[in-house]
Amino acid sequence: MRRLLAAVCGVVLGMSGMVAFTQPAHAVNQYTTVGNVQKPAACNNHGVMPAGGWLANKSCGYVMGTAIAGTRFDVHTTTSNNFHFGRWRAGDGSNFCAFLVPGALDTSHSTPVAASCSDDTSERLSHRRTFGRDFDAAPHTGNGAIIVSINPSACTGYYNYFTDSTYTTGSLHDPVGFALPATGGYRYSTNDLGASMIRVDALGETIWLFVARSCIASQLPAGQNNEND
Repeated sequence: MRRLLAAVCGVVLGMSGMVAFTQPAHAVNQYTTVGNVQKPAACNNHGVMPAGGWLANKSCGYVMGTAIAGTRFDVHTTTSNNFHFGRWRAGDGSNFCAFLVPGALDTSHSTPVAASCSDDTSERLSHRRTFGRDFDAAPHTGNGAIIVSINPSACTGYYNYFTDSTYTTGSLHDPVGFALPATGGYRYSTNDLGASMIRVDALGETIWLFVARSCIASQLPAGQNNEND
């Protein structure tokens, strides 16, 4: 009976009989993601994201992937301009902490889950060298400033690459399902040089996606920008 009462009160009796207090796991709400998301006007973007909302390193930051419609996102915090920070969980098992654009969640239903993204992760993520290298321009400039040619028959586009919150490696996944146009705007490469983020005009929209860096590496100028921010 003594042990049962201790458990109910959030208390555990140690081997010596001393009382140790335990903290219950903090719960956050998990939602399903949706497609055809409006691009965030707060970031001077216009148009629609057909596949799902952009994942970014901070509000109005660098695009790090797309939360494909029908996947899950755990909301830890929400900013004043309605970006959500939390964990995106893909159907293939990969998941990582990031910011999600407003309007990308089905808020009609939620499921409580244990919190798994920290303030430290959010702070680390705000510095661009955490997730990428060889940027097209100095911090807060660029936006796909290096135009590269693309061979659509040899180069496939993917919505996602990162697989965990180390942001140090990954694999190309979630193919875009359309042939890439002849050119795109290069933004950055992943730290392991496995993939590069580019913007293309397709489906009537400007879309950010990953390609294998090998598809465009020969066109990149020497000495891309690796200044942190």
